[in-house]
Amino acid sequence: MDWINDCHVHLMGKEKPAELLRGMDRNKVEKCIVFAPICPNDTMQETVEADDFAAKIQKTAPKRFYGFVRINPTLPGACTEIERGIKKLKLRGVKMLPKKWYPHGEEARKSYELINTLGVPMLFHSGILWMKGAMSTYCRPAYYEALYDYPKVKFALAHIGWPWTDECIAVAHRFWTGDFNRKQCIIDTTSGAPRIWKADALKKALSILPPDCIMFGSDFWPWHKDYRACVDADLSIYGELGVTKAYLQKIFSSNFDNFFKPPKQARKGV
Repeated sequence: MDWINDCHVHLMGKEKPAELLRGMDRNKVEKCIVFAPICPNDTMQETVEADDFAAKIQKTAPKRFYGFVRINPTLPGACTEIERGIKKLKLRGVKMLPKKWYPHGEEARKSYELINTLGVPMLFHSGILWMKGAMSTYCRPAYYEALYDYPKVKFALAHIGWPWTDECIAVAHRFWTGDFNRKQCIIDTTSGAPRIWKADALKKALSILPPDCIMFGSDFWPWHKDYRACVDADLSIYGELGVTKAYLQKIFSSNFDNFFKPPKQARKGV
């Protein structure tokens, strides 16, 4: 692959923009979504500082860094912070990680209603959680069917929902070709699953999902010396599956840009 786009990069809060750009150039990453740093104590003060940092990084190279608000929708003032992040800081989307709250719960839905009005995409953690004390049960892919009620929100499910990869693929399939009939759900192929599971999941996803539904993410730092090994690991799976160059171009590049376009209603009967 030549230059690629990456939908899943975590900022740590200490990065220097020039170093990030040099690493991206070295590893041929044109654009990446960068999430505001993780908030260890999950407070609003931490959240505001994290979102400010993501905005600072984005401002240095807005054509290459696509900053996302990081928010816990159960925090008091969550909607106010989302609106500040999108309208004032000019961040491009919203990242959520369900930790002791459900994606289909009432408080989350309040945030979705606002995001639906703002018309920006969302990216969710889905699948197993490795954080201390966290419970993976909140992150099952089927819970994200709640987003059907917010038709202007295009959303991505990270890690193919591992270990619920079949469930994740089924949710995406329902949005694109099932009774939901809306091109709204994207699968973020960021690793998490061991290779044997990821290869199986990608084989299944490629067999029933349209090319526009799958998007590359790394969960890695494009400025890291081993970044390209992460890309090559996915390419080796796609090579074994016989994926065409045109399809790879969508997964690794153009679907990133499409993620920021409003979802389209599928043709009736599809």
